[in-house]
Amino acid sequence: MTYAFRPHVPELTMASGPCSIYPQVLAAMGTQMVHHRTDDFVNLMRSVSDDLSTLFRTTRRVLPVEGESILGLEMAAYNLVEPGDVCINLASGYYGAGYAKVLRGYGGDVVNVAVPYNTSVTIEQVRATLDAHPDAKVLAFVHSETPSASENPMEAICRECHTRGVLTIVDSVSGVGGSDVRFDEWGVDVCVTGPQKCLGSTPGMSLVAVSDRAWEHAHRVIADTGRYERSYLCLLPWRSWVERDYVPYTPPISSIYGLKAALDIVMSEGVDAVIARHETAARATRAGIRAMGLDLWVDDEANMANSVTAVTVPDGIDDTVLRGLMDDRYGLHISGGLGEEAGRLVRIGHMGYTASLQKVLTALGAFGSALAELGHPVDLTAGLEAAANVAAKTAVQ
Repeated sequence: MTYAFRPHVPELTMASGPCSIYPQVLAAMGTQMVHHRTDDFVNLMRSVSDDLSTLFRTTRRVLPVEGESILGLEMAAYNLVEPGDVCINLASGYYGAGYAKVLRGYGGDVVNVAVPYNTSVTIEQVRATLDAHPDAKVLAFVHSETPSASENPMEAICRECHTRGVLTIVDSVSGVGGSDVRFDEWGVDVCVTGPQKCLGSTPGMSLVAVSDRAWEHAHRVIADTGRYERSYLCLLPWRSWVERDYVPYTPPISSIYGLKAALDIVMSEGVDAVIARHETAARATRAGIRAMGLDLWVDDEANMANSVTAVTVPDGIDDTVLRGLMDDRYGLHISGGLGEEAGRLVRIGHMGYTASLQKVLTALGAFGSALAELGHPVDLTAGLEAAANVAAKTAVQ
């Protein structure tokens, strides 16, 4: 018997990522396949690399590694962590807490700095931990923590670590492109993002920026530990791309086409303008949520992410019923909470293609209407007006 599978696809996805993507990306991914060793494709890869360097604000080449973003983060630990190394891990959310297991998996002696999942780590906490562990080799943290919609102070943390000679591993999967990231200026060592978040493309790649001292350290770690140099997790084969335009593995060609289309949009708009658009979308969403009479999950405006907004689920509302109603009746998909936050919050993503006033107003309208239908009072008109007023003040549409 033959079964036809046709998934229900909401008209608009504004989840914690991936979200609905740019039409240009969809079109580009339908381009006919070419061989990855042809001059045309190598030139395309160079162009992608140049754009990524501009996006990360680095003079170095960013590695376009095939594999969802967690691969790039595991690569960082594989190459930078030796057994017995003291590794500080900042756990301000579900993903940050989870990375401690990755560090331990490569022998790291992990010092976990945990804060409640509705706030961010402070630079004072980081300094105190570094003072208490002067032998620390690595500090890892999540820049933009989508499960809780919080954002850690990346610049201050990386500058402090750089001054002390501590290597940084930064998960900025939903940060790069939506918030300011200055890889060279801030002294970052490894920073990973994904195309499916603020770039408005599809999942399936890790975009990895690596500092000179991280490259040097990786050479030592691989030699000292005897780890397999041809492992897909090893950075060393990627020197061929950095030094002579030779990609060490077969790249995801269709995904590269899509990524290039997304980067063309970013470069045409300008990196600063794209970040400003994400900031405006975030502030408009938060203003709308508050004006509707609802509570934001994160404790302080300064700790809130640009890519996603977390809303506390009102008493008496089942978040799965709420999100299901939004899917089925309003054609809009948002995310629930993860881990200990499951059932306690919902998350509205405004990143890439969905970081616009039109999409924000659509999401607020569907969210408020679904809550009203479930019997929870909201002031939808006030919410929409508040969001529109924020956008009007910045003239970012």
